[in-house]
Amino acid sequence: MLEEKALSTIKRLNMISFNDKILVGVSGGPDSISLLNFLLSLKEKYHLTIYVAHLNHLLRGRDSDKDAEFVKKIADELNLTCQIENCDIYKYSKSHSLTIEEAARDSRYEFFNRTTKTFKANKIALGHHSDDQVETVLMRIIRGCGVDGLLGIPPVRGNIIRPLIECSRKDIEKYCQKYKLKYRNDLTNATPVYFRNKVRLELLPFLSENYNKNIKNNLLRFRTIVSDVAMYLQEETNAAFNKVVGKKCVGQVTIDLERLRVLSLVLQRRIIRKSIKIVKGNLYSINFKHIKQIISLIDRQTGEKWLNLPNGVLIKRDYNKLIISTNELENKKEESSAHNWEYGLSISGTERIESLNMLIKSRIVDSREISFSNIFRKNKSDSKLVECLDYDKLKFPIKIRNRRIGDSFFPLNMDGLKRIKKYLIDMKIPKNQRDSIPLLVDSGGNIIWVVGFRLDDRVKIDKTTKRILCIKILFK
Repeated sequence: MLEEKALSTIKRLNMISFNDKILVGVSGGPDSISLLNFLLSLKEKYHLTIYVAHLNHLLRGRDSDKDAEFVKKIADELNLTCQIENCDIYKYSKSHSLTIEEAARDSRYEFFNRTTKTFKANKIALGHHSDDQVETVLMRIIRGCGVDGLLGIPPVRGNIIRPLIECSRKDIEKYCQKYKLKYRNDLTNATPVYFRNKVRLELLPFLSENYNKNIKNNLLRFRTIVSDVAMYLQEETNAAFNKVVGKKCVGQVTIDLERLRVLSLVLQRRIIRKSIKIVKGNLYSINFKHIKQIISLIDRQTGEKWLNLPNGVLIKRDYNKLIISTNELENKKEESSAHNWEYGLSISGTERIESLNMLIKSRIVDSREISFSNIFRKNKSDSKLVECLDYDKLKFPIKIRNRRIGDSFFPLNMDGLKRIKKYLIDMKIPKNQRDSIPLLVDSGGNIIWVVGFRLDDRVKIDKTTKRILCIKILFK
């Protein structure tokens, strides 16, 4: 029965191709031993190369060591290349703020992926079966998952294949009996210590005995129905994600809120979850409550708002943008933006400031001869980075620097003195960008131009102006 089901799954999902090099994750239990034996039966037919990998979790003392020794012995008897490593899962879970189950899963996949590169294998085969699928779906329902969570364990994901995913635990037991396979029993599987064990040993038997004896088959059927819905939603989410996400980089995703708001609430939630997964690498510890808090953050119409999520995920509402990043990345940005810089500026000619990737061109022009449109061939794209000042109102030498605490100026065509900080807030400049905006300052410390935004009223050109200083700033 197992052979028929597994072979049907392999063919239907194109799990295996000729000349595949397959790394088999072998714990030593009946599931993985059956998988290894079954794949070996296909070795000649598909010209397969089989490798064995085992990660000792060090959770059960001497029993864990015996599992590793058993797997090594099996691999040696079958003349298979084998990689065995140890990982202190308890220590790993503490240092990464994960449950034991999450830590064990992360460590295994990291080990498998690394070992495939060592052996130059192209597939990883794991021994999950249909009972594992039932337990996973039920666990996620209990935890309150979304539609995607109801998909359970994917038969194929990237280079990972699960040939036994449609075989039951009983199928595996019969297969072991048929071929007289030896395996190790993990005694902790028989005790309701972990969440999965409780579902397997207590909840599923209770539901089967008291509510529906076909509960396992019904959950599997439910998963199949939901998978069609989930696939459709994934396609819609991916299409919408590409439209609303303006910037992606390592550790950060930036979402255009105007575009996000016009989408349905379902897509908004899914796009946010997808963004967090890109930044964080997974969605551990992120639940519906957190997504709801982010949606609430989006609905607020003004200013900057911050929200801290578990495991160092930072959500920032930045006017019309939603920035999802990590605290570590944001701290680096703040350290970088907090650095003060200042450069002297020569008048008339071209000057380059390499550290700022900035090129500054300046000219002194007689007001009687000026044709403003031809000074630097000014156009719409660079108009904010070109300015003309009354030369005789300036106090030389002139410097260019970023802002300082207490900076203020008299904005052109506006009443009175205004602090630079307040002006940038009013202009809706994100906080982490304000320290990088260049300011042109005279020898008296007066800010004469907030570059790219507004000139100081005290140096504007008027009817008395005789000489004009024209400045153009380029960022290379």
